[in-house]
Amino acid sequence: MVPEYKKIRLRFNKLGPLKFISHLDLDRTVKAAITRSGVKIEYTHGYNPRPHLVFSLPAALGMESVCEFLDIKVAGMEPDEVRTRLNGALPPDLQIIEAYEPQTDFRQIETSSYVINIVSPDITEETPQRIINMFASPVIVEKRTKKSETGTAPFDIAPYVKITKCEYDGEKLVMNVSAAASNSVYINPDYIIKAISVNLQISLIDPQTSLYTVLRTEVYCQDGQLFR
Repeated sequence: MVPEYKKIRLRFNKLGPLKFISHLDLDRTVKAAITRSGVKIEYTHGYNPRPHLVFSLPAALGMESVCEFLDIKVAGMEPDEVRTRLNGALPPDLQIIEAYEPQTDFRQIETSSYVINIVSPDITEETPQRIINMFASPVIVEKRTKKSETGTAPFDIAPYVKITKCEYDGEKLVMNVSAAASNSVYINPDYIIKAISVNLQISLIDPQTSLYTVLRTEVYCQDGQLFR
């Protein structure tokens, strides 16, 4: 008898040192955890069956996130049991926050929100307002594209970036940012940071005096609702 599989969406975090593992390594880690946990999932069909995992919007290398998403099809278990079993087989910085039956399609993702922290000796009390003023005009970056022979092309990211908070506390610059994350336009937060560095002459080269961190906090649909 063929088992009946039910689609379950996993929302998980990727924190600490694990922000430096590649998506391929993440895929291998999750597959190994599924095997150890005893969760029965659907496999692909064909000559070389493998666990059927569908990730959406994986965080870029070096970015932390508390809203990574993975769809799997499970037989014989409810979402809470799947979450508990997998968390027992995953490392502390890679844990399932929620497991539930999906309400939306990955294609409905429109934007992501981030918290960006920047430390640099070049940041002053005037920097937050200068950043806000900068994004009120075109902000041109060399964006990766498959349509150019060089692999990059000039692109204005300003219409696709919304800064909801920009403050300097005397030690670091703290920004809350919403950026496009759809299939048609995806703005990597690194573009935002690089544009700030280049346009405002904020050096981020010396690791002893400068650094930046990015944390993805939420993902939203086209209608502005939280992605579920």
